[in-house]
Amino acid sequence: MSSYSIENFVGKKDLAKFDPYAPAPERAMVFQVQCRMCSYEPEDILHPPRVCPKCHSQSWERFARPGSILQNANRYGD
Repeated sequence: MSSYSIENFVGKKDLAKFDPYAPAPERAMVFQVQCRMCSYEPEDILHPPRVCPKCHSQSWERFARPGSILQNANRYGD
């Protein structure tokens, strides 16, 4: 039976440490917003316009871009 002590963890060099000055990894755009009627995609997906500038519809659709969830999940890999 092994005991749990600080000596078991002190020798390990691969423990993750938080570095507040490290640059943040680049984020992948996971979601996409587009008009349901004409497929217009606004530049600001966090705050889309109330009315579509192309067809004046008020109906927006938000969905995940294909492959972007895996790309975002793998940004911490390495």
